[in-house]
Amino acid sequence: MRDELASDALDDRLTALSGTWSVAHLTDADPQVFRRNGFMAVQSIAPPDDVARIRTILERLFAARTGYGEGMLFDLVGPDDDPARAGLPQLLDPRNYAPELMKTAFFRNSQQLARILLGPKARFVADHALCKPPHTGAETPWHQDDSFRPGDWIYREISIWMPLQPVGSHNGCMAFIPSSGDWDVLPHRPLSGDGRIHALECYSGFDPGRAVACPLPAGGCTVHTNRTLHWAGPNRSAAARFAYVLVFGVPARKAAAAVPPYPWLQNRKERRLDRRRQWMQSGGYLVHLARRLRQLPQLGMRETGRRALEKLASHRE
Repeated sequence: MRDELASDALDDRLTALSGTWSVAHLTDADPQVFRRNGFMAVQSIAPPDDVARIRTILERLFAARTGYGEGMLFDLVGPDDDPARAGLPQLLDPRNYAPELMKTAFFRNSQQLARILLGPKARFVADHALCKPPHTGAETPWHQDDSFRPGDWIYREISIWMPLQPVGSHNGCMAFIPSSGDWDVLPHRPLSGDGRIHALECYSGFDPGRAVACPLPAGGCTVHTNRTLHWAGPNRSAAARFAYVLVFGVPARKAAAAVPPYPWLQNRKERRLDRRRQWMQSGGYLVHLARRLRQLPQLGMRETGRRALEKLASHRE
């Protein structure tokens, strides 16, 4: 795996910027280069005070195990049977517990970047946060984001992944397979073959030796599409590794032809889904709908309605 992000490493120029990100840093070619490669790296998308503020918020949420009872906090790479020993805790939709996350410079800059890369119809879709514990934080397996959802909808989305401390090979920076954003969804399976584990791993159809790693300073970011193969290494450092991710997309559209269900999504036995169902059935669906209604300005009516019905039907978030 290559540890440096350089233009000659890809035969195309990827975007590595210095200073706080703005539209002025992008050239006319950058969106086309991003679309060819399926990812890009930016050296700064949020100022230091913004990064510190976000980290303080997320540290508080993880320490309080916020969202665990709702099935929104869980161990990404383990059976999720002991929240105190999670190998890679992940919190979905942290904005529901800290709405101020949507008033940050990171959010504003990411929204602007999404509209450049996806067009003026790009809207905020979701956010999540990850914490890799010191010394033992597990690697994130190779996967495509589209592998987590049925193939009967077609998505155009980007994930903007911001580390809240410097990241490199020692603590789990992101890595990508160039041009994989144009591929179909490759074969996946539950990590370790265990249906209790949320994480999926792609095990066929690509060469990990082509991977490009993206070390970054705190407040930099990587951007990748919903089909781009990506991975992040373990955290071998003495400090926790935090990352905050914003997802933007254009309205999803129904696939023209029926798509058989992905086999790896069948018979899942995640404990977080049990917690989610219990919370929904105990009145949580009203809280869920209220949150969605408050976020209409960011999500839009069409996407809010579609996603709310989809989640209520499956009791998943």
